[in-house]
Amino acid sequence: MKAVDLHNHMRQVGTWVNWEDTVDRFIIGSSDTEIKGIAVAWQSRTSALKKAIESGCNLFVTHEPTFYRHRDNDENVFKQPFAAEKRKLIEDNGLVIYRCHDVWDQMPKIGIVDSWAAHLGLGKKLNSEKFHSVHESPKPTLLELAQHVAAATSYLNQNYVEMVGNPDRKVSKVGIGCGAITNYYTMMGLGADVIIGSDDGMRYWYSGAWSLEQGTPLIIVNHPTAEEPGIRNLADYLETQFRQVKTVFIPQGCMYTTIVT
Repeated sequence: MKAVDLHNHMRQVGTWVNWEDTVDRFIIGSSDTEIKGIAVAWQSRTSALKKAIESGCNLFVTHEPTFYRHRDNDENVFKQPFAAEKRKLIEDNGLVIYRCHDVWDQMPKIGIVDSWAAHLGLGKKLNSEKFHSVHESPKPTLLELAQHVAAATSYLNQNYVEMVGNPDRKVSKVGIGCGAITNYYTMMGLGADVIIGSDDGMRYWYSGAWSLEQGTPLIIVNHPTAEEPGIRNLADYLETQFRQVKTVFIPQGCMYTTIVT
């Protein structure tokens, strides 16, 4: 297969994407490249790129940007030596970087939102729109739900969550979003009485106060933690669609470590 075969497949599948205005494209490398192996990760960090090279993969599928801007089109980033070195690593090793973001955010059942709900063991879907959904809560109180989420995310190197609200608060309808797209008003409009959001989807000075004043409790996780279950499903999906080449999933998980004194 050639790299362009993957892009054409995504164009066929992702009927909801505006293909004239999307970040889903080849970031660097030729689309005509013959593919030896596909590496998949939430983000194309240098450490992940090196693992892909070591694994014999020359197509890297990333969900998030490679060069630190959402559209990966700012040449100013290469004034920073580490960014220029990263680009050189990619070019010297013949890597092709493909962004799969807008397709996978809304992919039914195995995309970002539905994978996150399934990973958390949330109950029946009660309501949804393209980037958000509301489910029956698997636990009756805020504290028990927060503990449940922390247990589900521990293997992703996040063994903690942040919680805003009364621990004894009764909860029944859990709102979740698509990674950083965790709009509280949208989830409340869908009927949520508790929100699982991400750190990139909130402003701490605003969101905590909003939760306390408005009365809708929050549980906060790291952005990649909420999306990695969907990216793992992306790797599985590509493996079934392109059996002629190997697919390697590179786990990343939570970016941060909690230090307790």
